[in-house]
Amino acid sequence: MASILFATSGLASAEILPEPQTMGGQPLMKVMNERKSSRDIDPQSTVTKQDLSNILWAAWGITHDGKRTIGTAMNRQELEIYVITATEISKYSAEDNTLTVVNTGDFRDISAMQDFAKTAPINIVLVGNNEKQKMAEFQHYAAGAASQNIYLYCAQAGLKTVVRAGCDREKLAQAMKLDPAKFNILYVQTVGK
Repeated sequence: MASILFATSGLASAEILPEPQTMGGQPLMKVMNERKSSRDIDPQSTVTKQDLSNILWAAWGITHDGKRTIGTAMNRQELEIYVITATEISKYSAEDNTLTVVNTGDFRDISAMQDFAKTAPINIVLVGNNEKQKMAEFQHYAAGAASQNIYLYCAQAGLKTVVRAGCDREKLAQAMKLDPAKFNILYVQTVGK
């Protein structure tokens, strides 16, 4: 039985996600054929913790020998991933499969310029760490690869998603408590049903 993500956590608390399901699913070629951007996300829809765990693992999980589900230039592993819900912003840790709350409240309006994303259940923020990788084009490559994995997971799981560049980066960085000299908000990917 899947539980729903949206339980309110206190600041700095870490929620352990369900173990990602790394086996099974639909055939890759079928999923690639069905992958698409969808903006007609029901604001009342939910994303289960299991689906969220699987999405985050697909985007930035650890596979073998400390490698990630995507390649990064010079293996700098510069991505950081945050999840915005109606109640909080949390940072994903692939190492221990957790979400740690960095701020409470509904910040979806600054993570989006399009109305559908302001009410969607999940917005995933892909962030580049400038200290690990100074070259913006390499950060964008990594974010694009992570985004594509989110698309592929959503296509096979019956979820809707779209990657977006539009957000209030300055306000969002403040809400996420990011140092703009060290971190670069690259894209936001909306997920729902």
